Amino acid sequence: MTSVFVDWSSDGDDPAARQIADMVLPHREKFISELFTATVADMPDLAVTAHDRTLLYASIAENTAVLIATLSDGSDPSVLQPPPGASAYARELARRGVSLSVLLRAYRIGQARFTGMCLDVANSSNDIDDYAALRIVVSKVAAFIDRICEVVTVDYELERERWITQQSGLTHHWIARIMSGALSDAATAEAALNYPLTAVHIAMEVWVAETANPVPALSATQQLIRTHVPCRQLLCAPVDTDALSIWIAQAPGADHSLTQLRTALATAKLPVCAAVGMAGAQLAGFRSSHSQALRVKELMRSASPPASPFLTFRDVAPVAMLTGNRDEERAFVAQILGPLAENDARAMELRETLRNYIACNLSPTATAARMVMHRNTIRYRVHLATEGLGINLEESELFALSAALEICRWRGASALTPPCTTAHASGESAQPFRLARRQTGGFDHR
Repeated sequence: MTSVFVDWSSDGDDPAARQIADMVLPHREKFISELFTATVADMPDLAVTAHDRTLLYASIAENTAVLIATLSDGSDPSVLQPPPGASAYARELARRGVSLSVLLRAYRIGQARFTGMCLDVANSSNDIDDYAALRIVVSKVAAFIDRICEVVTVDYELERERWITQQSGLTHHWIARIMSGALSDAATAEAALNYPLTAVHIAMEVWVAETANPVPALSATQQLIRTHVPCRQLLCAPVDTDALSIWIAQAPGADHSLTQLRTALATAKLPVCAAVGMAGAQLAGFRSSHSQALRVKELMRSASPPASPFLTFRDVAPVAMLTGNRDEERAFVAQILGPLAENDARAMELRETLRNYIACNLSPTATAARMVMHRNTIRYRVHLATEGLGINLEESELFALSAALEICRWRGASALTPPCTTAHASGESAQPFRLARRQTGGFDHR
């Protein structure tokens, strides 16, 4: 039989190829496991959820079994039908918006590893030294992968087209482009989503307990959001039958409304959990707030004892940011520290003083001893810092403030903002801090 790869016998009589297939068979399960692990490590987008991982493993296992059988019985791999798992997995990736190129690369990795295994077992046998037989094996593996890729590409493209033509699929399509940074026409996306992308956004992940009916619970949650959070528009995208990704385009007066929403959800006794990101402006804020909400959701699901059903990124930021995302760290620091997040020498002095002051349980004397300076200097610097932030340390929750200061201490300039550009998350400028500096005519009164 003639192939674009190489010629092989049309009668299927390839004893050396069958012998190689027989020698590979005992290694099948180990090969499947190792290929699965390598694929997930190299391309994590292919196995984001437990369902993805199950489908990926099934696809690898079925393809491997069919390929070994093809080598063993001498059949033509260029006309076979791919196993069901391969097509099912391709359709799932299409619905999630994972690039087809990623899937095809996974097949190329599988081809290289399977070919290598065949050559290894042939090399370990004194009975196989037929170069022509090895060419047949390599050729059939290549023809098999070519056939599989052809069919799954068609399955992927058909499913992707079907998915995008549906409204939910269209919403996911535009959201995926925004999240990937590939969006070039914000106006078109705004029209398609009916959502103002230039707004200040708060993203939420909302999901229902497994024992509950998700439809009424999710509908009631959306209504509570509209009632208690002043918003210009709400964007909802189904994640599954029992979960939603939600973006709130904030309206004026929404700064403290999340507390009201938390209370309303608890009062309504809805069987829902909500993970909330920090407010962020425009496309960057749309992405960062969603990323934060996903991280909070992950922590809520792994918490022991169970976490509160309503949790914000600010509640768990020090833990959630341990992944080292510099953009999110910088946004958190700017929101918590305001003018103290500036990358200049004076802001650094005030940050370090405040950091040590909190660590010393708000004791000027202990802080002065720790920093080797007069306690009046400590008092004055703490006064400037707290006045600029508009807080009273005796009445404030210090966990987030301390975490932001520690991030500055260990991350340095990467967590800070350029001088004169820091603004509070509410949109107010850092002017009160700068006025305080000018009015004193100096900083240290020792």
